[in-house]
Amino acid sequence: MIPLTPEVARYLSNSLRDFKRMPQAAQGTYYVILAAAIYGFTLVLTKGALTQLPPFTLLFIQTSSSVAFFWTIIVIRGIQVPLHWDVLKYGLAGLLEPGLSYIFGVFGLSLTSASDAALIGTTEPIATLVLSWLILRERIRLPFIGLGVLACMGVSWVAAPEAASMGQGTLWGTLLVCLSVLFASLYAITTAHSVKQLHPVVLAAIQQTAALVLFGVMLLGAWALGLESVQFTSATWGSVGVAIASGAFGYGLAFLLYLAAVRHQSASRISLYLTLTPVFGVIGAYLFLGERLMLSQGLGGSLILLAVMGLSQLPQEQ
Repeated sequence: MIPLTPEVARYLSNSLRDFKRMPQAAQGTYYVILAAAIYGFTLVLTKGALTQLPPFTLLFIQTSSSVAFFWTIIVIRGIQVPLHWDVLKYGLAGLLEPGLSYIFGVFGLSLTSASDAALIGTTEPIATLVLSWLILRERIRLPFIGLGVLACMGVSWVAAPEAASMGQGTLWGTLLVCLSVLFASLYAITTAHSVKQLHPVVLAAIQQTAALVLFGVMLLGAWALGLESVQFTSATWGSVGVAIASGAFGYGLAFLLYLAAVRHQSASRISLYLTLTPVFGVIGAYLFLGERLMLSQGLGGSLILLAVMGLSQLPQEQ
């Protein structure tokens, strides 16, 4: 651990000052890359917690943690929350993500490996590009499309080891995670406008509160039908702790960084930067779950990095 000496404190202060002087687009790039890192490692934590907690229970705990995280920030900072129909309407996007996207994602994750689930995001950049063009009328230039294809190739290469040994259970997991990606793309499109109208913390709090209500209803239904039950042991309580931590940071902090990035970057650019999530997910799966890393995954990760580096050189206007 690095001691917080006056020199270190001065360096951190200067770095923060330099960051605030950056153009907003550059700040957005750093926000989304950090969000991708947190998302990737959160997938690994979620996969581990699923060994002890059923899906809806896990989702409810994680989202409760993130909702508490957001509303605590609002209270401590005294942020005003305007209460009118437009604000509530913006919050309904939370039913897409985390809502439906996380429901399908967690069930898919329970049927496949963490690295496979992390890397099925190969479809998200293309889906978001198409939706951005159709709905938001974003101008998508040819170099941008080329980088998107390159990133998708990289993600598919990293997923290749899992695809080669895919059984029927893993196939269902893959399909569910793909549906999760589709809802995430729809969320990115619908939030591109609202994030510029509301404070990111307020928007995140309202959206995830809407998702929490959905998860609560689904959880009660699962309990009533006998589809889920929890036997609390020491291992279960450990998974509860992991769920709370991953909810606060993976569904909380990462979500906030994502919304902050969307204020300064287009939805299509954000989708390409988020292809870094699989890279962090594979690294986390290797470090914490003992999943194997293959040469093709390394090559695929290199393609993703090349695509992101190329994206950083393109002008912001699309």
